[in-house]
Amino acid sequence: MPPLWTRALAALGAASLLSQIAPPHSLTWLHWVAYLPMFWAIRADTPRHNRWLAFLYGTVGVGLIFTWLIHTITVFSPSIPYAGAVGVWVLFSIVFGLPFLVLWPLVHPIRRRLGVWWVLVFPALQVVLDWGQMYLFLFPYSQGVAHYRAPWLWQIVSITGVWGVTYLVFVVNTALAEAMYRRAEGRPFPTVAVAGAAGAVAAVLLFGAWRFDRIEQGLRDGESIRLAQLQSDIGMEARLTQSARAGWEEWVEMTRAVPDDVDLIVWPEGACPFNLNEAPRISDEPRKILAQLAVRKDAELVVGGGKRVRKEDPQGKVRTRVFNTVFHFDRAGRVTGHYDKIVPVPFGEYLPFGEHFPGLGHALGIGNFQAGETPVVFDSAHGRIAAPICYEAILPWLCRSFPDPDLFITVTNDAWYGDTANPHQHAMLAAIRATELGVPLVRTAYTGVSLVVEPHGVIHSETAPFSRVSRVTEVRMGTFPTIYARFGDWFVGLCALLLLGAAVRVSAARR
Repeated sequence: MPPLWTRALAALGAASLLSQIAPPHSLTWLHWVAYLPMFWAIRADTPRHNRWLAFLYGTVGVGLIFTWLIHTITVFSPSIPYAGAVGVWVLFSIVFGLPFLVLWPLVHPIRRRLGVWWVLVFPALQVVLDWGQMYLFLFPYSQGVAHYRAPWLWQIVSITGVWGVTYLVFVVNTALAEAMYRRAEGRPFPTVAVAGAAGAVAAVLLFGAWRFDRIEQGLRDGESIRLAQLQSDIGMEARLTQSARAGWEEWVEMTRAVPDDVDLIVWPEGACPFNLNEAPRISDEPRKILAQLAVRKDAELVVGGGKRVRKEDPQGKVRTRVFNTVFHFDRAGRVTGHYDKIVPVPFGEYLPFGEHFPGLGHALGIGNFQAGETPVVFDSAHGRIAAPICYEAILPWLCRSFPDPDLFITVTNDAWYGDTANPHQHAMLAAIRATELGVPLVRTAYTGVSLVVEPHGVIHSETAPFSRVSRVTEVRMGTFPTIYARFGDWFVGLCALLLLGAAVRVSAARR
């Protein structure tokens, strides 16, 4: 048996591959063999060492993907020293790496009890863990998401969601691991398992090629709209040294410079620093300026702005509630609707349990935004527009709740994260929704990454972070019903049933 330090090196090497597979590196070809070093490091007769190796793998793998947390905390939470930011990053890495502490120690117990069938069961465990993490930690970073730029492979998410890609990648790795284990054991090559994994990949690619061509034909024959794509090159560090009006005027001037033959103009989250709802003692000047821009350009506007509501509580005290909101202006300059963000970002837009620690959120630089209640869809001249805000676009269950949209427009402000991997990762996680739900998606980010994603996953008009963009791009319209949009995470349920069936079989064998 190799010494523990060589196995630890293998675990570290495998963990480092996760950050290379993720954007902005996007070396997704590595994914098909990325878990083999960890399969090699895990040994059947060292369960305690396996647990430590799994902990090491999860903590380092997650930490390398999310190193940008240190920058964000250091810059925008000045009350937290650099050492504290590193501590938060380490704690985050440990917590989000815990699913791997469940996964890897079960490799040999599952294989020992199920034989070659573990090649099908072990990937199901990873799918269920990924799905559970989304609901437990509110962060859906599935292992399969990195393949969002492989159109033929990616079409399977229209049926299974991203979980199907996760399962497929793990099936291939697990089949190769079975071949590796059998060679060490002096047993025959697992031809059926490896051929089955290869056949599954081939079937997915054939389906993907068929669906891709079908949707491409539909988009080619359909209508399109002209979209003004606006993006600033000024980050939040510089922006916070300016007045709010200075930033506002930049977006106004960029909008005035847009060509007149445009259908839709989108401002990102944070571009409008003012509250745009009609309420007492709130100036309506910004709202009037935006209305004039809509009329002048003969175009609709979707603008990320603020909403402030003052309400008297039962004790007679007036309380102010603040919302992160998107407003829709029609061509006549009328506000036809607004959407309040339903899922504010924890530790960014609100402090969990902050009501028990008055003043702590403010001291840490954390906002106090309230949660909206209804997934509103705007009735536009170009169809029904759903506008999930920032982090919401990466939550599949929330995006499925918008009723029958023809277009997703997600506005965000990733300038808070600097020139790090975050804008690329955030864009990747939002881009999934287009193919999952069969609806085109427009992502407009304050400093990028902005892009357009078509229903078959083709990405165009992608911008580089911190580059000034003011141009008109085309969005091909067309919706294509998907199994995932209708039935949601049914594939996760199937994986859970597979795990349950395996557990029943093992229990029966023991009896």
